[in-house]
Amino acid sequence: MSDARIKIGIWQNIPQPMVSRYLAQMGWDWIILDLQHFPMNWETAYECIHTIRTCGARPLVRTAIGAPAEVEKALDLGAGGVVVPMVNTVETARALARAAKYPPLGGRSLGGDNFLHYGADYPEKATTDTLLLVQLEHIEGVNKAEGILGLPGVDGCFVGPVDLALSMGIDRHTYEQHPEHRAAMRRIVEVTLAAAKLPCCNTYSPEDFAAKREAGFRAITLRSDMDLLVGGGRELLGRLEKIAAGR
Repeated sequence: MSDARIKIGIWQNIPQPMVSRYLAQMGWDWIILDLQHFPMNWETAYECIHTIRTCGARPLVRTAIGAPAEVEKALDLGAGGVVVPMVNTVETARALARAAKYPPLGGRSLGGDNFLHYGADYPEKATTDTLLLVQLEHIEGVNKAEGILGLPGVDGCFVGPVDLALSMGIDRHTYEQHPEHRAAMRRIVEVTLAAAKLPCCNTYSPEDFAAKREAGFRAITLRSDMDLLVGGGRELLGRLEKIAAGR
């Protein structure tokens, strides 16, 4: 992750390795498998992870809230990194870093089949090659950003702008115009870059993507496979209905 190019990612919500292959072959840098909100199990995640890797993209896994064991599990299955939601305290971040990194930096247990895929020296490479991205998506976490991002083993943060707005009592439809939300977003970027870590963010439109790039985020996702399917399908259906109606 040393190059300066913006990493462009997408979320995968549909639990199918076939979808992983389609997305990875499109050329997305990152594909984040969402095990927090969608019905993907670990067996399917394993197949998706290795499909994504084979096609040249980086597979990440979003785990459940406050689940260090899931961090270790996702990495043992071959994920190139993990995204952990709602990290609001230094203590939580420290436990996640311990699970994500091998000794001496952390306490990750040695196991899994990564040595078959990535070589016998995987344990020596994994601490620097895999990413632990903590989600700062609550104002409590933002207020403790220096301590969280300053921890060894935390490689960066991933912002959830909408959840952050909700935690601040700001309407989820108009948060982008709210000065306190904008200030919180600026603070996240400044603190993360000052710690020489990676600031990441989710976006909802190309214009939003461009704004987050200008704000200093270095890895940015734009919606999901489900959005591509539903949005594209609805648009096409609407056009066909107009033609069918003679309009």
